[in-house]
Amino acid sequence: MAPPTLTSSARPPAAAGALRTFVYILAVAALCVASRIPQLRSPNLLVDGDESILGLMGKHVAEGREFPIFFYGQHYAFSPVETVAAAASFLAAGVGAIPLKAAGLAIWTIGVVFLFLAGFRRLGPSRSFWIVALLVLNPAWAVWSLRDGGGYLTSFAASSILLWLLARDRERDSWIGWAAAGALTALIYLAQPLWLPGLLPIVAVVLLSRWRFSFAIVYLAVAGAAIVLVKFGTATTAEAWGGPTMGNPDLAGSLPLVARQIYVAMTGAYYLYWPIDPPGPATSVIAIIWCIFLPIAALIQLYRLVAGRLYPLSHLLFVSVVATIVAEWTLLSARDPRYMLPLFALLVALAGVEVIDVVDRRVGAKTAAVLLTAALALLGALSMREYAAFNFLWTNPPNRWSEARRLQQVFGYLQVKDVRHVFSMNGMLDSQLTFYSNERVISRWADPQGRYPLYVREVNRALANGEPVAVVGYTNQSGAPGCWDVPICTGGIERLVANPEAIFTVDDKYFVYVGADRELLTKLGFRFWD
Repeated sequence: MAPPTLTSSARPPAAAGALRTFVYILAVAALCVASRIPQLRSPNLLVDGDESILGLMGKHVAEGREFPIFFYGQHYAFSPVETVAAAASFLAAGVGAIPLKAAGLAIWTIGVVFLFLAGFRRLGPSRSFWIVALLVLNPAWAVWSLRDGGGYLTSFAASSILLWLLARDRERDSWIGWAAAGALTALIYLAQPLWLPGLLPIVAVVLLSRWRFSFAIVYLAVAGAAIVLVKFGTATTAEAWGGPTMGNPDLAGSLPLVARQIYVAMTGAYYLYWPIDPPGPATSVIAIIWCIFLPIAALIQLYRLVAGRLYPLSHLLFVSVVATIVAEWTLLSARDPRYMLPLFALLVALAGVEVIDVVDRRVGAKTAAVLLTAALALLGALSMREYAAFNFLWTNPPNRWSEARRLQQVFGYLQVKDVRHVFSMNGMLDSQLTFYSNERVISRWADPQGRYPLYVREVNRALANGEPVAVVGYTNQSGAPGCWDVPICTGGIERLVANPEAIFTVDDKYFVYVGADRELLTKLGFRFWD
């Protein structure tokens, strides 16, 4: 049996296809949700600072207060997809951590379903299902499948829909489809362009295979027009093309860091650029397996070229995997593991088509493929269970308080002290306090403008008017990232006030000091624009 190509189809007969496809879609969606239940039910569940900002954006959309286009404080990371999903979730279930996580999971699940449908068209339903199942159970997406903010989920879902469009048969191509592909490409660029290096080779090959110059014109025109319209319709020229610093000044020296970045990204156990050590045993084993597969995939490609065993789909996926890694390595100096998120769907798909090729060409290989798939699925399921203990700050044993309870204790103390305005010692905690309190408490960080300047102005106004304000942060003993460098979390406030006994602590994790004045706040590093 010849391997499937970019122009062949492995779909079942139309008479049986619709019901079968529907059942598979339900199974994919059910697996996405069921695999994340351990995290959603965990006492370690915590919406981080960026998620909290997205949650506040969604709350403002739900209340009709505003409709932000980009992530607060930025002119990139196109956010309406995630804010509208969050707003809908809040309207249905109220503002909170679980509804926000559920909104993110819904977007991710849609992306996984479209990946399945794209594979359905090229590989058939059963094979596509098991490929996406291994992606769903991959720890690389364990946390980020629930995490709104930054455009990652938007780009994942849009990329999946784009791949589904590209998997169409040649005879079903039309300029409307390529206009939709251009719009999706623009959405990916605006939300999180890290996905484009892996997608553009696929787009280029499919366009070339169509031999229709008009399709390329439509695709490029729609993509370019949409990007320009959104960028210049929402910002000045200088702001429109602003974004993270591009370029890596130390390509050779950063190669070992890139290798570590890939491994940490495969474990999923990190927060921004901090690895969360150690990941669980099943999680570590899966990450090692996928790291080993990367050089094996390169050797397989070399063998195919030397032996003449060409497999266009395999070659294309491998090029996309390499393009993703090389682009991240050369274009960004930061080695945050999250920047490798676009890698994993391509890598799992590449492994899947290679296994399929072996099964189709060799008698008796099917049993080995089934056992390998089952083993990876079992490890993935165990990894998802291990993620019930994940917390980017600290782990909460069963006998300790949940994060929600701790934060409610903070808010209860502030309410008793009649405090509604807070200075946060951490640049992520400020948005968490505002989100978890449903904006009953307004918080700002040290930056004089902040992600959402209205909050900063409101807290500064309360201070200037003599209203009671508080300083809130992590205790030095909490275990939060950076707190081992005492007194980074408290800022040494216990040595700067005359009444350190008035510093209220919550379960040894958070501290609250009510009665701060501007002199103390300045010593703690808070800046003001007078």
